[in-house]
Amino acid sequence: MGLLKHLLLWPATGPAALIKFSLQQVEGVAHRELTDDDRVKEDLMALQMELELGEIEEDEYLQREAMLMERLRENRAWRRKLGMEEEWAPLSFEQPDEGGDDSGA
Repeated sequence: MGLLKHLLLWPATGPAALIKFSLQQVEGVAHRELTDDDRVKEDLMALQMELELGEIEEDEYLQREAMLMERLRENRAWRRKLGMEEEWAPLSFEQPDEGGDDSGA
């Protein structure tokens, strides 16, 4: 019955399902673009190579590096906002009780 129902109602439900699917795909691509660190890291490595080969001066390197690091921070902020990564927090270690039990024996 389910398959027959879907076939009969396809002219009414099909376009809505296809639009929903398309929007989900666009959302997935947008999330990947906002959260992908690899491209920024590649740009940082290319910038480092330019500096080492003498193609750019250190002042230009520092300016461009600052922009790339800002992009990296933005990507990580988007990952936290989208729930893809937890915000970093320092670990806390608790000291075990040295007194043992309080039985008084």
